[in-house]
Amino acid sequence: MKILRVLLLASAVGMSGVIPAAAQPAPAPAPSPEAIAVAKELVAIVSGEMINDITTKMTAQIWPTIDQALRNQYPQLDAATSAELRAEFEKLIVADMTDYMNDAPAIYARYLTVAEMRDIQAFYRTPTGAKTLKIMPQIMGEVMGNLAPRMQGMMQRVNVALTGILQKHGYATK
Repeated sequence: MKILRVLLLASAVGMSGVIPAAAQPAPAPAPSPEAIAVAKELVAIVSGEMINDITTKMTAQIWPTIDQALRNQYPQLDAATSAELRAEFEKLIVADMTDYMNDAPAIYARYLTVAEMRDIQAFYRTPTGAKTLKIMPQIMGEVMGNLAPRMQGMMQRVNVALTGILQKHGYATK
């Protein structure tokens, strides 16, 4: 059952990547150059300050746990080294997020028409759209923050249910 728990934890951690991948339609023809250009404009609007904002919020949520683990492993860790570690962590997150965003135009162009992307751009240029762009990372941070404490209970329920099915079919012992 330990393996099942590990698999469940791994799937929970990677859930955001696995579910969208599974939901993707069959490969579509390559988007037109116009669609890619419009998608790049849309991504530029959407990702403006998003990467830095996400990095700041992610670091604020994750770093205390990392810092505590580091201090447990290295009790002599000084403040300057801790600050350098945090800065490197943030730099790596920004670099990865920036790299991930390079794939975004092709994804947008695969799911949206040129007209739809232009409509979305027009919305984001309105006061309500601009506000949405500004506060969406905060909203998503709160939503994800509410999800994190629930994950352990969810994974326990999933583990019990899947173990029950495996036991019923003779794959696992009680």
